[in-house]
Amino acid sequence: MLLFLSALGFAAPVDLPIPTTNATVHRLDNGLTVLIDEDDRTDSVLLHIKYGVGARDEADGEHGCAHLFEHLMFEGSANVPNNAFDTWLTAGGGSNNAYTSDDETAYHMTFPSGALDLALFLESDRLGFLDAGLDTENLENQKLVVLQEREQGFADPHGRDFEALIRLQYPMGHPYHVPTIGTVADVEGFTIEAVTDFWRRHYRTQNAVMVVTGGIKEAEAMERITHWFSDIPDAGPALERSKPWDKPYVPADGVLYDDVEDRTLYISYATVPLSHEDTYALDLLGYVLDNGRGTRMADALYYASNLATSAWASSWNSEIDGQFILSAASPSTPLAKLEKKMDAAIKDIIKNPPTADEIERARQSVYAGLQRSLESPNARARMLVSCFENTGTPNCLADEWTNIQAVTAEDIVRVASTWLTPERRITLSVVPRDDTGFIAGATEVEIP
Repeated sequence: MLLFLSALGFAAPVDLPIPTTNATVHRLDNGLTVLIDEDDRTDSVLLHIKYGVGARDEADGEHGCAHLFEHLMFEGSANVPNNAFDTWLTAGGGSNNAYTSDDETAYHMTFPSGALDLALFLESDRLGFLDAGLDTENLENQKLVVLQEREQGFADPHGRDFEALIRLQYPMGHPYHVPTIGTVADVEGFTIEAVTDFWRRHYRTQNAVMVVTGGIKEAEAMERITHWFSDIPDAGPALERSKPWDKPYVPADGVLYDDVEDRTLYISYATVPLSHEDTYALDLLGYVLDNGRGTRMADALYYASNLATSAWASSWNSEIDGQFILSAASPSTPLAKLEKKMDAAIKDIIKNPPTADEIERARQSVYAGLQRSLESPNARARMLVSCFENTGTPNCLADEWTNIQAVTAEDIVRVASTWLTPERRITLSVVPRDDTGFIAGATEVEIP
């Protein structure tokens, strides 16, 4: 029914069930927080452990170190030889991966419920005793891997867009200013002493939240978690982290030359962190502007005009800051014309507030996202951690949905007027090399 209504471009009010979870919270004596989420629909188990360390926690000379640990954490620890982590987990029927952002580094593995002890042993050994496996040979190998990953990612068409965008959006000194992947100079300069110190400062029990979700029982899971993790020393509370930005932003127009065939324009506004009450209205604003045929910016740039080959708008919120981004691409339409259309879409929201149908359609899309966060084990684990850290409970979906339902047209107009302002605005033109079709006055963006 929701898909049918969306296809018609009409969003009638629909009585949707409240999404809920029933995860429980535990805390070991050494400070490790554990969230247990039983799911008897599957025999598989997901273990997700999130550390409160990301690119924003790196000091000068450390840029890229948080990401480097995505690699080093698989290279052996006190009781797990080099390369054995993947080999043993795969032999037990499991798989694993990791990611790093400005705010966090997280590791996750999926395995049959019978491999719970193996997974907990592997995870606990590298949390508590990784330093025994850190050596210069492994470090040098992984530095090369990271630099190759950086080069390959930046070589992809539009592979540098986001790094250039945040470099423009967040001024020098802002914790998000430097790319998560790091700088070549810093990565090349890492020593075994420096990375060991980084691990000891940030990889501690009080700086971690672990989720175990899937085919497990709470009591059994906690008994085994306590067995494997309780001997890890408590290194004290996590280091104090950077706070939300309270200094002026710097409006700017930038241009990035790249190996691309079309021109792309980004307009971005610095907004608010995840914990801010305006995130709900900003989310809905994004969907009112861009949510398929029949939405304002999507029609103005794509469906009704064919001015752009792609166009989108979205709110992005992180732990200490946020962005509201609009983007459009075209091989022929001048970027200045796309800019006028995107700016006009924001002005139109303020002048002509969203209708009840527009807001209901946007709510349905947010609801679909909440539902998707329950379906994938990885998304579910990330959602539980985010809920716990931002609201104090892992079971926050019902409250999130209540907050979304409470957003009014007046709220959407207010956040557009408050946060999407010239002093918070930057533009980034991404154009083919030697192209001159960028926004007038833009200066070239350099990524270190």
